[in-house]
Amino acid sequence: MIWQISVALIAIAFVVLVVFLVKTLRSVTELVAQTNQTIQQVQQQLTVVSQEANELIRHTNEVSVDVRNKLQALDKTFYTIKNVGDVVNEISTSVRQTSATVTSTMRNKVEKELNSPKSIVNRIAPLVPVALDMWKRIKQVRSTENKSVAVK
Repeated sequence: MIWQISVALIAIAFVVLVVFLVKTLRSVTELVAQTNQTIQQVQQQLTVVSQEANELIRHTNEVSVDVRNKLQALDKTFYTIKNVGDVVNEISTSVRQTSATVTSTMRNKVEKELNSPKSIVNRIAPLVPVALDMWKRIKQVRSTENKSVAVK
């Protein structure tokens, strides 16, 4: 009878063990099913994200090419502006030197004219007729005064 009780206990223990194993396997099966669903959702999201990332990379490449082309065009523009600035600087320097030379030359000529004896005569010459006219008038006034003093 001990054998029978032992076999019965072993059978009951085996049944309990199988029941717990079945519950555990069901939990694991549910966990695996949820994991599969999660993996599928992640794969779908990764597909969408990778498509968006590819599109973003493509747009970034287009923008990069566009920026590079515009920078090259700007390089030419800035080079031209630099050349224009250099030319304007040279012209300005040349005009400044020419202006200084003309000013110096004119100043020297004016000083020579002012200091020359001919210049003094040229300045005084227009005043001679005025001075002579004034002299004549003074003589007339004096002669008129002398006549009026003699008559009295």
